[in-house]
Amino acid sequence: MGIFDRMGKVISSNVNALLDKAEDPQKSVDLLVDEMKDQIKGARKELVDGIAAEKVLRKKVEDLDVEVEKWDRRAELALRADDEKLAREALLQKKRVVGERDRAEALRAEQRAAVLNMKSELERMEAKQKEYEVRKGTLATQLKQARAGGGAEGLGAKPGGSAFDEFRRMEDKIEHHAQEVAAHREVEDAIGGGMNEMDLEAKFRQLEGKGGGGSTAAGSGSPEIDDEIAKLKKKIRIGS
Repeated sequence: MGIFDRMGKVISSNVNALLDKAEDPQKSVDLLVDEMKDQIKGARKELVDGIAAEKVLRKKVEDLDVEVEKWDRRAELALRADDEKLAREALLQKKRVVGERDRAEALRAEQRAAVLNMKSELERMEAKQKEYEVRKGTLATQLKQARAGGGAEGLGAKPGGSAFDEFRRMEDKIEHHAQEVAAHREVEDAIGGGMNEMDLEAKFRQLEGKGGGGSTAAGSGSPEIDDEIAKLKKKIRIGS
């Protein structure tokens, strides 16, 4: 349930409770406006959390972009060292990281949309609170009339949208994404889709330290990897 929905329900339930207790209408409306202010404080905090989550995702995308470039450079380095098998391993890692990067970017875009929604919803909440502040006297009169049987509807206590509920859904989705990435890596290692990450890193550290290496026969690969290998070979020939 979105925080604006919750605010509407709180207002409605509180108004009904005030009616039942037959308290002083003006005091009741003052308490109601104070309750709205507390709800808005909570909404602002959720908005700040939403903006922070988007920044985390943006940084994740930037970090993954850097990692994509790293594996691209390493694939070229391995080919220059006549180690096509190692180059293919680097391109497999690049492909994995590109997949992670694309998923993180999709989440970031979705989170950005949720944040904009939250901002809009908060503005509506603040406008409603200001309206109630201005209309305190009128609302107190309406409250008196409501005691005769009109209920809380005359006070405009209606729920709004659900952007803050969308933010909580995004939090769950981001957490699920992180678990999914970890699971994918475990599966890739288990099925022997390539060299494990530690061995691969050690091999490239050695290659980067020496600036060269021995010739290794090329392993089997996907057409996509074959195309990238061909492009890198062409790039190396042109740059030679």
